[in-house]
Amino acid sequence: MTTSCGKKSHMAQSLVIPDEELVAAVALVLRPLARLFLEHGLVFATVEELVKEAYVRVAEAEFPLDGEPPSDSRVSILSGVHRKDVRRLRTRGTAASREIALPFASEVVTRWISDGRYVDGHGRPRVLARAAAGPDPSFEELVAGISTDVRPRVLLDELQRLGVAARTGDDRVELLVHVFVPQTDRKQRLFYMGRDLHDHIAACVHNLAGREPSMLEQSVYSFELSDRSVEHVATAARREWKKALARLIRVMAACEERDREAGETSRRMNIGMYFFHEAADSPASHGPRRSRVRGPSPASTTKRGAGRTR
Repeated sequence: MTTSCGKKSHMAQSLVIPDEELVAAVALVLRPLARLFLEHGLVFATVEELVKEAYVRVAEAEFPLDGEPPSDSRVSILSGVHRKDVRRLRTRGTAASREIALPFASEVVTRWISDGRYVDGHGRPRVLARAAAGPDPSFEELVAGISTDVRPRVLLDELQRLGVAARTGDDRVELLVHVFVPQTDRKQRLFYMGRDLHDHIAACVHNLAGREPSMLEQSVYSFELSDRSVEHVATAARREWKKALARLIRVMAACEERDREAGETSRRMNIGMYFFHEAADSPASHGPRRSRVRGPSPASTTKRGAGRTR
């Protein structure tokens, strides 16, 4: 079955009496985050401060009263955060003001895997000559086509440091990845993790509140697979995402060029895909512990369909 976040909003009542379903969903979301915190030494006191700040910032920005920012007392009532903490948090800088800028390298990789001049007949990124030499495309030309403010040699060094590209023995440059995911830069990987989780959860919240138009947020799932089948599906998912990614990049690149020329660049968007697997009787199963069935039973002969979607 495919699934997506529902549209009926319980936001107003949940501020007073949180329903059991909402509490259960939030508890599920917190489990992998708690694992991340514990693995990286992020103690509860630090997380508690971050949660307080999130409550205060969202209440301040999205819950105005008569068109004016809410008072400290109103934010305290809405959030449950003590008024002294509200006042303290509203007078200091936010974490968002320290946001990491997306690297110029990401634009270069996007052009490399989407522009017809830099891919071969099968849509794969070409191995490029480092310096311009004749009519063939080069890495220097690729970089200059995006900006002349960045020296190609400096950018190449950065791509090599990130594990994204490599120089070959004949002074050419090879792209090692199909999307820009820095392999060695922890700061950038954490930035992308935070942004992607933010956007996925934000899409769910948008749909749950019944806002229009709804955001695309669906998944395909199964509780009845073997380890071998999981790997088979994982391979298929990577293959299909790679195809979709190439098409989406071309569409977005054309839209970006058109919108820059028109001076209409006030929106951002993010499209992603994820794949995850674990034991079928995990807390995310939303059901009782499942017994291991070694073969089909008489009751399982009815047609079930291929997987489940929401």
